[in-house]
Amino acid sequence: MRQQKMAPTTSHILPWLYWGLWPIHRLFLPLYFSQITIVGREHLPREGRFVLAPKHCSRWDPVILPLVWPYPLRFMTNAIEFGGVQGWFIRRLGAFAVNLDRPQPSSLRHALDILKAGQPLVIFPEGGIVRDQVIRPLRPGLARLVLQLDRPLPIFPVGIAYHPQPQFRARVALWIGSPLWTDPGQERNRKQQAQEFTQRLEAALHAAVLAARKCAQS
Repeated sequence: MRQQKMAPTTSHILPWLYWGLWPIHRLFLPLYFSQITIVGREHLPREGRFVLAPKHCSRWDPVILPLVWPYPLRFMTNAIEFGGVQGWFIRRLGAFAVNLDRPQPSSLRHALDILKAGQPLVIFPEGGIVRDQVIRPLRPGLARLVLQLDRPLPIFPVGIAYHPQPQFRARVALWIGSPLWTDPGQERNRKQQAQEFTQRLEAALHAAVLAARKCAQS
């Protein structure tokens, strides 16, 4: 609990660190994994704000996800990940902490600030790593967050799969689904809106994970 309270709820990207690691990152992953397949990258906008909502099945997920986008991504990350040297690096590579049991208002404000500034954001809607289900039933936290914005925002479900397991020489597939758009202008109950959007996202993410698994196994 102490780590979560002390974890940084804001982040920044050190250009020299990010771009210094960039060629190492792009060289290492194809050497470690036997195959990395990305499907649906054409769905992503070339610029502007959006949210990636990926399946979370391995600690490799946030390492592989930057391959889908040529510029830095910002990550909302479990507060327990910010200890020691790892915490120093990931905060300066765009990650910021959220207490999954009781999200701090400062974390949510920082997420909104990133989107308002026109930058993409990665939020794992399952909350943590889930390996025993296709996806864990989603809570409406992501939907409640993005519905606070005053303009429509695209949310992309991202299926991630490793075959046979997240290990050396595994095959990896990322399946980016078509965007789900928020509609903040609707004159409706915000709680109901969040629940309905969460149901749509859960169905879309479920389909994306199954497609990614099929792709990884082929």
